[in-house]
Amino acid sequence: MAHAEKKDSVNGNVPNAQLQKELAVLRFQPDSASESCINALKELHKTQDLIDKKEQRSSSDPDLAIAHDVLESDFENAIEMCSPDVRRLCGVHDPDVKLAKACENVGSLPDTTPEN
Repeated sequence: MAHAEKKDSVNGNVPNAQLQKELAVLRFQPDSASESCINALKELHKTQDLIDKKEQRSSSDPDLAIAHDVLESDFENAIEMCSPDVRRLCGVHDPDVKLAKACENVGSLPDTTPEN
């Protein structure tokens, strides 16, 4: 899961921010992540690695734009695959205070208004 936190050019976007919130919840019980969630995170990691390699070679690589689109889709897929696990963890009766705070954060998205 830590690899999804890796520095990349989409760090400020909404899908990444939401996934980070979900991962914060899953860190309380990593074993509660389903196979579909883990597989989605693996695909995300593969794409991140591919982008890192392409950026190291050349930032003008035409495939880089496509890889970034795929990365955004991977983030959205990981959110979709992991959210049932997050909801299950957040639905426990009388959760740990830190878990409850992490669960509260999952429901709030950052302001998507452009900063220009």
